[in-house]
Amino acid sequence: MANEFKHARYFRKRGSDSTLTTFSSVAEAKTALALNSAYDTNSPSKTETLEDSGQTLKVVYEFDSEAEQTAMKAAVDALWSDAGGQPYAADDSSGVVEHFKSEWYATDGTTVETLTNIGNVRN
Repeated sequence: MANEFKHARYFRKRGSDSTLTTFSSVAEAKTALALNSAYDTNSPSKTETLEDSGQTLKVVYEFDSEAEQTAMKAAVDALWSDAGGQPYAADDSSGVVEHFKSEWYATDGTTVETLTNIGNVRN
């Protein structure tokens, strides 16, 4: 994988009472968040970690080419459009899954762009 085709996305789950879910493991977070398979477009190398005392799942996606990264971004963006599907696959009325931040990295690993308040959906 190439360091220049890399970005991170941050996810969390907010309960119906507005509290954030605290996860005990990456596996538990992935199950609760149930990201759509579009996040796996072009089979990126992924590094998944818990941050913010277990309340945030950070996923760093790394691709072999810009075209692969662009295609994955397009697949995920399509989920948010009216014609697209559901960004999160969980069927759970207990709260909201939030994609609240994305970071795009330069080849040296520094952050070149940070987007916040990306979106959320009530499952």
